[in-house]
Amino acid sequence: MTRRLQTFLTIAALAILSAGASSAQPGRTAPSFEEWTVDCGNTGACFASAFTRSQSVWVDVRIVRDWQAEAQPLVRLTTNTELPQEGTLLFDVDGTTIEELPIEQLREMQSAITPPTGFRPLGGDGFWYPAGPASITLLDAMQKGKVLTVRMPAGDNADPISVPIPLQGLKSSLLWLDNRQDRTGTEAAIVSPGTNPAKDAPHALPILSADQLPPEVAAIWSANRLCSAIDPAIFASLNAVRVPLAENASLYIVPCGAPTPYNSPYVAVLSGKDGAARQIHVARMSEKGPIASDLIYNARWIPADQQLVSYFKGSGVGECGLWNRWFWNGTGLVLMEEATRKTCDGTEPDLSNWSSTWPLKNASD
Repeated sequence: MTRRLQTFLTIAALAILSAGASSAQPGRTAPSFEEWTVDCGNTGACFASAFTRSQSVWVDVRIVRDWQAEAQPLVRLTTNTELPQEGTLLFDVDGTTIEELPIEQLREMQSAITPPTGFRPLGGDGFWYPAGPASITLLDAMQKGKVLTVRMPAGDNADPISVPIPLQGLKSSLLWLDNRQDRTGTEAAIVSPGTNPAKDAPHALPILSADQLPPEVAAIWSANRLCSAIDPAIFASLNAVRVPLAENASLYIVPCGAPTPYNSPYVAVLSGKDGAARQIHVARMSEKGPIASDLIYNARWIPADQQLVSYFKGSGVGECGLWNRWFWNGTGLVLMEEATRKTCDGTEPDLSNWSSTWPLKNASD
């Protein structure tokens, strides 16, 4: 073992031991409130969504908000039903029509809406609801109501398709969004706006191309394993980010090579205030103690908590594998939690029941 690696492992062991007594942390799965699920992307754009199926038709309604102070909440509707070129979409809340939107007009206005960078729409026929006052009116009605009914025209003069979407949990979901984006009490809050001025939410900046990497970072990235052997089009879809740090330093979380069917490897590179760059290794647990690793699988950055999550899937379902969570302490990534499941049996993934390998159950207080 080299002196450098031995030193790293000693520091990593001390760091994860100090992390064992940490307070409550973000869960292993995205939170949900009744019928609504909430989450945030690597850049800090957050959303609340409800997926509803009515017989063979499904509808996903999603409230999306980017991290910029001036970003307005956007409403996205996606369905597996191919909508005709003509007809009208109706949005009812508890039987009262809030909006009637001609589909032709709705298609034309899509180019005027700029979705958050890195937003990945679900497959299907998707539309952004008119932004601005129209979205605010709809969200106000949805917060006060019990059921949102989306009525979609069907082709060949068939009866419209109606999909009821329960609104229980929506207000709690929007409160979660306000809190995660540090908008509570500001004039930009979706729920109960306050008087404080709007401000940027915790965020990271998207990297859509390897050309955006500074030369020092690019040199480490291209020299490491086969990181640079990746199609630029694939790179753009993998949510790489630059995390701004104090004193003009940055943490880069970038893909390393082409993804496999289940997993995409990443590396973390720190660019200091002087421009010098170095790769960040992370601690993981083995049967005999902590080890160093340079790869982070299916990396997710959590701007609000300054934390990084890795989820290595042992199968396409994701019911087995390895899950890690690290905290950025200013100089490195500290292992906060690790869990694993070795049995790949095709069951529904439930990471909350995975066996914890850190913190250790018999670790001293």
